[in-house]
Amino acid sequence: MFGALFFKECKLTVKSLAYWAYVICLVLFFASQLGESDWSLPKPLPGHEGEYGYTYSTDEATVMGKTVKRLTEDYAQNSYAAYPLGFYKRVSLGEDEKAQMGEILSELTGRSREELEQLGYDYINEESAFYERMSGDGIDMEMVAPPVFDLEVGPPEEVSFERFLELMDQADDLIGGGSMYMSARLKNGVQVPQTYEGALAEYEDIVEKDRYSGAFARLFCDYMGLMAAILPVFPVVARTLKDRRSKASAALYSKRSSSACILLARYLALLVLSMVPILILAGIAQVQCSQAAMTAGLSADSFAFLKYVGGWIFPAASFSVAVGLLVSELTGSVAAVLVQGIFWFAGVFQSIDTLVGNFGLKFIPRFNSLGDTVIFEREFLSLVGNRIFYGVLSLAFVAAAVIVYDWKRKGGGINFGGLREHKQSLPEASF
Repeated sequence: MFGALFFKECKLTVKSLAYWAYVICLVLFFASQLGESDWSLPKPLPGHEGEYGYTYSTDEATVMGKTVKRLTEDYAQNSYAAYPLGFYKRVSLGEDEKAQMGEILSELTGRSREELEQLGYDYINEESAFYERMSGDGIDMEMVAPPVFDLEVGPPEEVSFERFLELMDQADDLIGGGSMYMSARLKNGVQVPQTYEGALAEYEDIVEKDRYSGAFARLFCDYMGLMAAILPVFPVVARTLKDRRSKASAALYSKRSSSACILLARYLALLVLSMVPILILAGIAQVQCSQAAMTAGLSADSFAFLKYVGGWIFPAASFSVAVGLLVSELTGSVAAVLVQGIFWFAGVFQSIDTLVGNFGLKFIPRFNSLGDTVIFEREFLSLVGNRIFYGVLSLAFVAAAVIVYDWKRKGGGINFGGLREHKQSLPEASF
């Protein structure tokens, strides 16, 4: 009985335009974000300073020094980058807010507002003069390493790190929130140039601990997890509304199959079909990653993508489907899209402070970095707890959906937002 219901739900879902729109969105997102990756990992060579990328430093003096210099430059230009709700926004302060920002910087540097503005303008003019000179000489700017200018500003010794973080939160509030100056982000460190020794250690961690493909699988899950947290709700809503439009609900309600059997079959069918295209894309990435490792003479974990997708993306998709099923059954409308959209925006906003680790109970855990194996190992148990939490919550939502479905079979319903009971009972029929 359950198997027949499951396959029937699968057939109905794959006939839905909403499902194929879901698949197309996944493929396009994968192609735009990871489609051009060559999945190679060259071993760093000595003597190439400045070409090893960046790492994060949590040294308090480094965090304070680099942040104050950046804020001074932004202050001079009155231009600040912010990411409210995770989307980029350029902010310019009004006169009152700019004066308050000047006071914050004065405390952080021990200099007056006038001195700070002059230092900032000198910095900007020096950089502009460099590029104008290079351009005037006919030099291709893409072939020239960016100049390194040094703003001679920094926090005085009497400013503690705790006070620094307080002032940074004040600066972030003036900008409107979501800036690089929020204390939650600064506690995770600031970007600094990677050294050869650090780059070599990172490479060895990826090759030995991650078995090469593990690091790439994390990056895959970081990107595709964003889509798995929102897109599966659309086929769910489409499936429920199709029953409503075709008036199939009454027929389903009258069948002898239990409410749990019917709803679980639908839930599993929608969840499995939501995961199929993700698994196919993961398989494609796994093959490319394994081939790149073989070319480099390295051994890759052939099941890394499968393991990461199962532990990382599957709980997100199961939650999205569960929310869609519960709200759709409860309201019989597209409200599930709005509800899941709220969860999704909240999850994106939660990850503004850091895109590498710091999982907690974030709905959308992020690890937007190739490598940082040590950080991932340190926070692995946090990620496990996070995914278990949302897996259990998904089951609770499915159980609630079963209760709602059973209640509606017995005559319950919603009328203009209020609960009601139907007076007539529906006839029984065999399935």
